[in-house]
Amino acid sequence: MISIDLNGKTAIVTGASQGIGRGCAEWLGRAGAAVALVARNTALLDEASSGIQSDGGTALPLTADLTEPGKAEWVVSETVRRFGGLDILVNVAGVSRRSDPMDTSDEDIDLAIDLKLRAAVRLTRAAIPHIRARGGGSIVFTGGTSQRQTSEFHGSGCIPNASLGAYKHQLAQRLAPDGIRVNLISPGATHTPRMDNSVARIAKLKGTTAEEIMADRMASIPMGRLGTPDDCGKVVLFLVSDLAAFVTGESIGVDGGLCDVVRY
Repeated sequence: MISIDLNGKTAIVTGASQGIGRGCAEWLGRAGAAVALVARNTALLDEASSGIQSDGGTALPLTADLTEPGKAEWVVSETVRRFGGLDILVNVAGVSRRSDPMDTSDEDIDLAIDLKLRAAVRLTRAAIPHIRARGGGSIVFTGGTSQRQTSEFHGSGCIPNASLGAYKHQLAQRLAPDGIRVNLISPGATHTPRMDNSVARIAKLKGTTAEEIMADRMASIPMGRLGTPDDCGKVVLFLVSDLAAFVTGESIGVDGGLCDVVRY
């Protein structure tokens, strides 16, 4: 029987208090990795960490606002101090305030770039020496379908998503000789608290109801259901494992067939 064993490995997962980040942290914990969970909400972070620990895993909650200078570096150094090293970095933290692209504010753009793009780059920069010291490892970014196929009200989120796609690719080439693999997942419509807020905002922008927006969204997914944090967590678990030992520089959709553009 084939199994994924991450015992002895250490991971950092950002945006880990809920949603996709929490799903990723839980699956890495189930596979045996010691996981540092990073988010701004201490109560939700403690709840997520306790869940991993109650399942027999090892979890370290680290409350941090990654938009603040020095916080990304602190997260990496604290993880290494507590666990003795670092093998895996999963960048999930981000925000996307749905808006009309003609009216997207500087504030929304700044927040999206600071939390999704700049924080991920800072974390990656701080993590690389430690992952290299372990003889290699894995870095995963989280983009979104707006990276490849956007809609009229995707808002500020498409800007850092597109940037991460390019950054991931050049980083993968640069780090391949060090045994560090770099990939990106692009979740589609995934049922999380953020999605509920997003649907409500789009409904307001379009002058319709959240129920109608959700019905349209469901109709666009060939597999006929919304994604879950578990769906993303399982793909990330594969990507950081030895089963994906020859996979790097890839952007993998986790969207139930939603993205219908040809991908090369």
